[in-house]
Amino acid sequence: MKILLVNVDSKFNLAIRRMYNYFKKDHEVIMKDLKLDGYPDRKKVIVNAARFDKVYSSNIFEINQDRFEIVGCNSIEYGGIGSINPSLKLPVDIEKTEPFYYPEEDTSYGFLTRGCIRNCFFCKVPKYEGKLKVYNSLENIIKHHKAKFLDNNILAYDKHMEVFQYLIDHNIRCEFNQGLDFRLVNEDNAKLLSQLNYMGEYIFAFDDPKYQPLLEKQLIIIKKYIYRDWKVKFYIYHNKDMSIPLLIHRVEWCRKNKCLPYVMRDINCWDSEERNFYIDYAAYCNQPSFFKSINFEIFLNKRHKNQERIRESLKIYNTNSIFECAM
Repeated sequence: MKILLVNVDSKFNLAIRRMYNYFKKDHEVIMKDLKLDGYPDRKKVIVNAARFDKVYSSNIFEINQDRFEIVGCNSIEYGGIGSINPSLKLPVDIEKTEPFYYPEEDTSYGFLTRGCIRNCFFCKVPKYEGKLKVYNSLENIIKHHKAKFLDNNILAYDKHMEVFQYLIDHNIRCEFNQGLDFRLVNEDNAKLLSQLNYMGEYIFAFDDPKYQPLLEKQLIIIKKYIYRDWKVKFYIYHNKDMSIPLLIHRVEWCRKNKCLPYVMRDINCWDSEERNFYIDYAAYCNQPSFFKSINFEIFLNKRHKNQERIRESLKIYNTNSIFECAM
């Protein structure tokens, strides 16, 4: 049987990589990466699967559901948390299969835990993965000197200190790229975090402005050990029903504390009246070289030649720039 595995939008899709290793023993298997991003206006991608007997696709971001079409095959299964069938689970035998890595790849990927102890209103994890549970071991995941862990809340894992110590002892270059829960930071785990051979910034989340008082207390601990300027980053979630002043406030709070912001726009921002502002502001905030060196107005003038577009975004920004706004 000829099988096509379609990775819609992930840099590394564990489900697709596991299926490849599982099916390749008995079938002819091809993997295809569409590399779709999170922008809704991209041209639709057509995948011709006429020569395949079976197609499996997996996508993470809901915005990409309608941005690709698989044609020519009558047996297609769609999966992934952003797909039309987000509750679809891999069979146990495939879940237990090691992911495939190309010879030139130097980074391992995996989950030590699945689920989360939180219930953030915008997050699908609690619905589809449930409460936090042990999922895999370090020994099973790490096949390279580098490792990226996809856990939703590693600090909620009761053995996270052992995990950090193992990574330190084995000098694994690592990253927890889904973010760390600042509410669970303490002197002990912050110290170990700082000793990791870490890739990029330590990422936390500042999704809800009401947590600012607690975050400021916790940041003292974080910065005590991770003291380099701009080495800490905060995901900043925003949807069109949230306050723009509080979005700007959170971003400027990051600047004040020499932390990088990363604005994560909800899909509904694309349908808002402030759509162009959100595009421009996220582009500014999410590029550290610009964010650290120039202000938003200068960035807009570098980004656009259209003066009307510049005035539009700048007006929204200036109208809503109240750094000391009420929380």
